[in-house]
This record gives sequence, structure tokens and C-alpha cells, in this order.
Amino acid sequence: MNLRLLSLLAGLALATPALFSAAPAAAASKAWHVDRTVQINARPEILLPQVADLNNWATWTVWNAELDPECVWTFSGEPGQVGHTMEWDGKVMGWGKLTLTEVSPTGGVKYDIWLMKPGGDANKGSILFAPAEGGTQVTWSDDGQLKGISKLFAKKIEAAVGADFDANLNKLKVIAEAQEAKLREQEAAAAAAKAAEEAAAAAKAAEEAAAAAKAAEEAAAAAKAAEEAAAAAAAKGKKKK
Repeated sequence: MNLRLLSLLAGLALATPALFSAAPAAAASKAWHVDRTVQINARPEILLPQVADLNNWATWTVWNAELDPECVWTFSGEPGQVGHTMEWDGKVMGWGKLTLTEVSPTGGVKYDIWLMKPGGDANKGSILFAPAEGGTQVTWSDDGQLKGISKLFAKKIEAAVGADFDANLNKLKVIAEAQEAKLREQEAAAAAAKAAEEAAAAAKAAEEAAAAAKAAEEAAAAAKAAEEAAAAAAAKGKKKK
């Protein structure tokens, strides 16, 4: 989201009241909506820490120190939990606050976002997960209201927000798929180690079974030999009588 553009346009009605006395029809509110979807070949448990821990947003969104070196970011609440909040105030980014309102391990997050002080109505947004072949479909949506003359810029806002969403989701895809590949390597290595351990245990069991069978065979042979010797001795004793 071009947060600076959105916050400026959202506050345009307050900054230019004379415009609305001249054109009252422009003061009506107008809804805007943006959504973007991407398939990410990663499981939800990899994606959730990225989207539900707001401290991580700077690693995969365009809203970071590179965009606005002077921006001050403040985080509160427990990462990954409802109520987790980030607030920013910068020359390029402007002021804003985002708070998680829903968090689902497999479903993603929903949030409220404010772009004007002291608050006012919040825009509603979500980053939702859905199962997809080979991974997860991630859909980012945002909705808000524009009042007054700022509503004339709805299409520009939707285009700017959509461009940022595309950039953010593509970077999230790169990060999450790299983590998924690493996790799969670790799981494959663990599975191979377990299989080798089980094979070694099976080989040892087979060896022990073979040794036990040989010992039993030798014991049977010894018992037969003893039986034959006893029979031979008994037969010899009868002859002497």
C-alpha cells in the first residue's frame, strides 16, 4: 500500500474544507477495494510467522527503512496474537497504525489500519490462506472509505495499493518458498537418518536372529549326538550281559 498517498488523500477533505462548501456532492463517501492473490509453494505454518509477526513485515514489504529512512516504527502486543500492533511515523510513510484483529494458524490474519490521527474509522484488511496444490493460495485484501474530493482518487489509490500488494506478495513468495525448501531438506535428512537407524536396527536384529538360529542348530546337533552316544552305550552294555 502506498501509505503516504493513501493517508494524504484520506485527509484531503479535512485539509480543504472550502472545496466542499463549493461542491457538496463531492463530500459523499466512496468505498475502495483492492485484492491480490498469489500461490506460494509453502505451508501455512511457514507463512503465518511472516504475516502475523508485524516485526517481520519490513523484510518482505516495501514499507521499510529503505523507503523511508527517517520513519520511526513502534510495535506492541504479542506477535502472532490478536491486538499485536505496529505504528509508524515518517516523512515518506506518513503516520499510521495497524492492529491484528484475527489470527488463524491455517487461515491467515485480519487487521484494522488507521492512516489519520487521532484515529477515526479504520480500514479493514486481511491476508488469508487457502489450500492449493503444492502449497498455499495467499490473498491480500484491503477496504476503505474515501470522503469528499479524495474519492475522486479512488482508482489511483486502488492502483497504488495493488502495485504494493503485488510487490509484497512476490517477495513473501521468495522468502517463504526458500524456507519451505530448507525445511523439506531438513525433513528429508531426518527421514533418511531415521531410515538408516531403522535399517541398522533391522540388520542387527537379523544378525542376532541368525546367531540364535545357529546356536539352536548347534545345540540340537549336540543333543542328537549325546542321544546317539547314549544309545550306543546302552547297546554295548546289553551285549556284555
